[in-house]
Amino acid sequence: MRIATKWVVLGGMVVFLGLLTVLYSAAPYILATYQYERLVAERPSSRAQLEGMLFLYSAERIEITNSLWGKNIVLEPGGYCWQYKILWREPIDVIYDSSDNVKYIFPSFE
Repeated sequence: MRIATKWVVLGGMVVFLGLLTVLYSAAPYILATYQYERLVAERPSSRAQLEGMLFLYSAERIEITNSLWGKNIVLEPGGYCWQYKILWREPIDVIYDSSDNVKYIFPSFE
């Protein structure tokens, strides 16, 4: 009986670790999808508004050619592209004009 109990406990631990792995892998994508859809629905007009809506992210300025969906956009003079990585993994790319107004939002995680 004790051997069977050990296998049940071991099996339960394997299932639990498998669920944790799935959650770890899927959480950034799910959260990025939620935040992107919220940005599209609420249409922030400025960088300050947009960054106020995001959470659990890191941000960096990138070249427009490094954006998955925005690479074919021609930037206006003074325009730039900023990449927000949700949970430090899934990118949302935003193109701003020279006055920090939002021009385009791209879900680069798809």
